Amino acid sequence: MNALLLLAPLSLFLETGLPIGLFVPGGDTLLLALGAWAAEGSLRPFPLLPLLFLGSFLGHLLGYALGRYGGKTLRRRFPEDLWRKGERLALRFGPLVLLLAPFLGGVRTLVPFLFGAWGFPFARYLPLVALGSLLWTQGLFLLGYLLGRHLPLWAILLGLLLLGGIGLLLSRRPSRAG
Repeated sequence: MNALLLLAPLSLFLETGLPIGLFVPGGDTLLLALGAWAAEGSLRPFPLLPLLFLGSFLGHLLGYALGRYGGKTLRRRFPEDLWRKGERLALRFGPLVLLLAPFLGGVRTLVPFLFGAWGFPFARYLPLVALGSLLWTQGLFLLGYLLGRHLPLWAILLGLLLLGGIGLLLSRRPSRAG
């Protein structure tokens, strides 16, 4: 159980702070599963909840710093269509995209780099990314907890596995545009 207190926040940190988050997604699934597991009584929510927030928040700070100081070089590491998707979201929603990005796999990895590379003011970035990390980590954990109070853990995990498989199949589908 002590390893989980390190591995779960570390997973969120890596997913949000480094480009490997594009290839090893799963933050949503992890948060929902941990919440369901806690509802079963096998896992204590504290100190896990604050550690999950810290993992996400610190990952976003690292992503911002990497974008700020290595943006042009790092841009080549991201798929061009994902980069354009992140730019469209940022242009459409402005800084509020920092609240939305954690809920969108792939985008949550890209947005910190984008905002850092654009030179977005850190003083404005910090509170928005803190709130986004808080809403994402605590919200999905608590949603998993509520689901876990009403459904068996195996049903939730099976549902997450099926949703992940469907998402993977849809993401591998050839694009109709172009």
